[in-house]
Amino acid sequence: MILIITNKEDITADYVVLELQKRNIEYIRINTEDFPTKSFSSVIFNKNTELIFNTPNKKINLSKIKSVWYRRPIKPNIDSSIKNEAVREFCLNEARDFLRGLWYSLDCFWVSDMEAIRKAEHKIYQLKIAKELGLNIPKTIISNNPEKVERFYHNCNGEMIIKPLFVGFIDDEKPKAIYTSQVNLMDLQEKDSIKYIPSIFQKKINKKFDIRVTIIGEKVFAAEIHVNRNNKEKVIDWRKLKIEQLDHFEHDLPINLKNKLIKLVKKLGLEFGAIDLAVTEEGEYIFFEINPNGQWAWLEETMDWPLSKEIVDLLIRGDNK
Repeated sequence: MILIITNKEDITADYVVLELQKRNIEYIRINTEDFPTKSFSSVIFNKNTELIFNTPNKKINLSKIKSVWYRRPIKPNIDSSIKNEAVREFCLNEARDFLRGLWYSLDCFWVSDMEAIRKAEHKIYQLKIAKELGLNIPKTIISNNPEKVERFYHNCNGEMIIKPLFVGFIDDEKPKAIYTSQVNLMDLQEKDSIKYIPSIFQKKINKKFDIRVTIIGEKVFAAEIHVNRNNKEKVIDWRKLKIEQLDHFEHDLPINLKNKLIKLVKKLGLEFGAIDLAVTEEGEYIFFEINPNGQWAWLEETMDWPLSKEIVDLLIRGDNK
């Protein structure tokens, strides 16, 4: 049986669920925000260990699970009747720790291991591994030292970008996504904003086009991403645009680069990776980052690639190990 650990709003998970249903493969989907208000779970230590989970729709003994797709779970939802903030925090921590302990207890194949995902999300670590594997990365400084950042800016002849280290999102009353953006000299005068927020600063790459590489097991899918001619805005980060503002084309990666990217995914302990590259005007491939749980459903639609099928095939292969 296959377990999907995710959340209700994840459309990408819906694609895999449809593929599982189409093939009559037994699965259970756990939306972690349902716990503990709508879902119930018990771990029973008797002669045998029982890991029981009741979703709103199904009861299952998790000991039967052979493969897990760990797909963007979110924090448990604490009932609104609990008003005291300290008590709410305690309940949240207990619920979160219960789920983690439950997942750690599953002796099965993971896409991907949750600790490997957490570690791989750290850009300092992934850039270090990418460089060790011989991938080209932009000239980079990761710092909260205003003087060093300004010196780096001048070394880049003023062609420098900034990007967040971990979470590109501010969850406020009005949630705001943070994309890669160019830095100007006036920005560097805001020294406190540099000092209080360590960030990634890189030499801006003059790109011919971007590439999104999706790796599932050892299957590699690469798509060129071009900002279409109808979009007059000068764009550094294509992710801020709508799909209709982008043109996609299949790209044949050099075999040496393809092998390095597969090695990167494996070195990070992952079974899946969404990798952002760029090709310069000179034809050089530049590695930007890897998202160990990145989006791919739009590529299945745009490129007509069988990505959900490949995810399910991978989970089945793991089931048979």
